[in-house]
Amino acid sequence: MSSKVTMSMTGLDTETLIQELMKVERIPLAKLESKQKQISDKRAAWNTIKSKIESLLQKMSPLTSKSAYEAKTAKISDPSVLSASVSDSAVAGSYHIEVTTLAKAPVLQSQLFQKDPNEALDISGELTLTVGSNDPISVQIEEGDSLNTIADKINQAGAGFGIKTSILQVKPGEHSVVITLESTGQTITVEEAFVGDSLGLEEVVESSTAKFKINGIEFERDSNTISDAIPGLTLDLSKLGEASVSVALNDDAIVNGLKGFIDEYNSLLDLIAKYNFWDNDTKTGGLLFGDPLLQRLLSEIRSSIFRSIGDSLPGFAFVGQIGISTGPLGASSRDGKLSLDESKFREALAADREGVIRLLSGEGDPESPDSSGILTKFQSTLQMYTSYNGFLPLRDAQFEAQNKDISRQMENLEQRLDMKLNRLQRQFTALEKCLMQMETQSLWLSQQVMAMFSFQ
Repeated sequence: MSSKVTMSMTGLDTETLIQELMKVERIPLAKLESKQKQISDKRAAWNTIKSKIESLLQKMSPLTSKSAYEAKTAKISDPSVLSASVSDSAVAGSYHIEVTTLAKAPVLQSQLFQKDPNEALDISGELTLTVGSNDPISVQIEEGDSLNTIADKINQAGAGFGIKTSILQVKPGEHSVVITLESTGQTITVEEAFVGDSLGLEEVVESSTAKFKINGIEFERDSNTISDAIPGLTLDLSKLGEASVSVALNDDAIVNGLKGFIDEYNSLLDLIAKYNFWDNDTKTGGLLFGDPLLQRLLSEIRSSIFRSIGDSLPGFAFVGQIGISTGPLGASSRDGKLSLDESKFREALAADREGVIRLLSGEGDPESPDSSGILTKFQSTLQMYTSYNGFLPLRDAQFEAQNKDISRQMENLEQRLDMKLNRLQRQFTALEKCLMQMETQSLWLSQQVMAMFSFQ
């Protein structure tokens, strides 16, 4: 803003007059700023809704796959004895498992050496190790080799056989070479051909295989992890003892997934209601009240969930038959929120699992659009809003274009306002100069008149 102008001739505060005049001139700019803020707020609201829809899609996605309803779970009576992981190919059933022997890897230990691990041992010779039925491996030991050097040589030679060598301080100042195998159930033999003293390796832990019974049938494996005894079931043996393993369809996971979906669905409705309301007392509406796109979204959300998949296929036709509704009769949710009757849903799974799968995930008649699954169709509907070329990205692009257009208008208006301000300041400055000239002329005339009278 230019320097302050004061009407010294009249005593008027010209700066205040200019500011008041400029307030009137800036009204269109204030309207543009308000409009831009409203666009920014609406844009933020739609982005929040888009994020919530994407979160709902994540919750829904597993429920649209048939494999989610065929997943198995394993329950173990004593998890300290064993653990189990199960694949979808596992057959439902119960298994009694008795672990009598755990698989162990052999451990070899040398004699104790009262030397620093980096100090030469002064022994030489050849060390031969044989793992299982593999070819023997030889390690040449020289007089200048230390314990650490010997360990490195053994590790390099036995790298492909799972041999691990380390130096342990068994007693203060006394160290020992310890050789172990990574895999259980394998044997390791050692031969030492040394001149004079040797390492004196001995087996301190004997190799053993895992022995166990499944429903009375004896099994033996090299490892404590067994994946080929029961199809689709992997066992990890931990200790000796007995435990029962029950394999069944994982209904709990389906129920929990469905509950998570319903919670996210209801959360989306709450968010929409936050922007889509009308207060009759204040005569004001929510930020997105009356927005056609929001009304369409809300309508398609409700119609997608509560539609029927038709009567051409056996099983269930709508979600109310499997326990998904807006509440019991007489107490249903007015805002369309979903609730789950868990008992009814579990009964539906038990009575007609394929019917539940067909209702929610689809796999019906491809020539009948009404036969696609409720959630599969709902997923496609929501993706029309969130996809790259969906309704919401397009709406966001519109907001961006509007925001840029208003910014350009504001920039142009700011320039015009600056010009207007400068013009007013020049005009008032010119007026001040004019008044000063008039004052000067008035004084001159007064002096002339006084001179005339004094001359007489």
